[in-house]
Amino acid sequence: MRCAPMPTDRTSDREQELKLAVPEGAAGMLLDHPVLGLSGPDARRKHQVSTYYDTVGETLARNGVALRVRRNDGTHVQTVKAAGRAGIAADRGEWEWPVDDDLPDASLLARTPIADRLPAGLDLRPVVTTEIDRTSRMLRLDDGTEIEAAFDAGWIIAGNAREPVRELELELRRGNAGALYRLALQLHASMPLTIETAAKSERGFRLRRGAQAGPSKAAHVALASGTPGAGAFREIMAVGLHHLLVNRPAALAGNAEGLHQMRVAVRRLRAGLALFQPHLERHALARFQAELRRIGRVFGEARGWDVFCRQILPDMTARDTAGWGSLLRQPAEACREAAYRAVTQAIGAPDFTALVLGLAAWAEQGCTAANLLGDHALHRPISRLCPDLLDRLADKVEHRGRHIDDGSDADRHALRKSLKKLRYASDYVAGAYPRKAVESYLHRCKKLQQTLGDISDTVAATGLAERLAERHTDLAPALSALACLLTARRQDALHDLPRRWRKFQHEQRFWS
Repeated sequence: MRCAPMPTDRTSDREQELKLAVPEGAAGMLLDHPVLGLSGPDARRKHQVSTYYDTVGETLARNGVALRVRRNDGTHVQTVKAAGRAGIAADRGEWEWPVDDDLPDASLLARTPIADRLPAGLDLRPVVTTEIDRTSRMLRLDDGTEIEAAFDAGWIIAGNAREPVRELELELRRGNAGALYRLALQLHASMPLTIETAAKSERGFRLRRGAQAGPSKAAHVALASGTPGAGAFREIMAVGLHHLLVNRPAALAGNAEGLHQMRVAVRRLRAGLALFQPHLERHALARFQAELRRIGRVFGEARGWDVFCRQILPDMTARDTAGWGSLLRQPAEACREAAYRAVTQAIGAPDFTALVLGLAAWAEQGCTAANLLGDHALHRPISRLCPDLLDRLADKVEHRGRHIDDGSDADRHALRKSLKKLRYASDYVAGAYPRKAVESYLHRCKKLQQTLGDISDTVAATGLAERLAERHTDLAPALSALACLLTARRQDALHDLPRRWRKFQHEQRFWS
């Protein structure tokens, strides 16, 4: 990939920026990288001090707005940023004005499209500061895309607390966002990089509160009926990848809900691939499906032990006066900790970053040349594609539910997985159809999925307990006590299953 220097200028109030954390000790290698040329004579070097302002109650932050004044070579620039489209690259509104000093001019907020989000008379005060040494250069890629590459090294400061910064920012100035991901993949092949979804301001506010990143649910995918298939696929992948990445810090901190949300993100991504499968290029599709399945199994193992330790065992302890559950706790917690170590290793590995960047780059290709993503049907509106795509998923659910009364646990588990894909896919395209019809269908999906989930949880918990008993023969009586509890719960769910299935079957397909 050839890069030539370009002059800098800002012509848009929209910012698309990919942040990549650089490993300790790798700054020199990054600066010398021939693709970036940040150690060359045409690179610009600045010392920037940015002060972020908000109210005592963090009114701006709660409304998805960041306000800063940056001092740079004797000049001052006030910048307002507003949360926008979810994705692995920040895609947000940005407005800038020159100001006289470090103090912000709150009246300038009224000139932005986000003015109606904020109350009048904001009592602003400095809350977070960043001190950054920035080395930057404008790049022109072979396809005409223009990207500003900037390496930032310094500190985020909030009161007496501080956090180091060592990151590469790739900001798209002109062209397709897929170029950001392709450039990042090329750099990632030279050194392991990690995608950072939180802005410096967000990290500073967490530092100020003394809080860790918490779990986050998936953003809503808003698709209009006229959205082209390629654009719909891109949006679904962008939201899913953001959901995956934004929960990474919480999962690394051992937060069970953060891990659960990462697992849900993988399932939602797989559902998006399954929805568009007939029109996607099969070789790339197979690789992404395989990699998502692999990492999903790592998440599933840890999630299984979470449920076992945090739900199954406490329930058993409450019901079993003999205390058998207490014998299972210590070995189960050891297995849970081992599973979380595997999660930490998996989401910290270069393969994880490569998966995210590769899938994002592939999805973006459909916006410029659908034949690189799949076939030309992806140019058609999603409303024309949906009936066949959703019928395919719904027919698979119907096929797997044919023997629901006398099928095996494995059959019911397969049905549950197919139902989840149908549910997520239906949720993705909901905006293109009447709301009440979609909500009614999704309600039946969720009820059936819940019953199948209850059955699946009992089967999984029994399997985990059997694994414990294989290693510790003395736990056999405790396994027996747990099996009795789980068998009763499983029978209740099995009794409810035919009714749930009949109601789902009678629900009209909203896309028909």
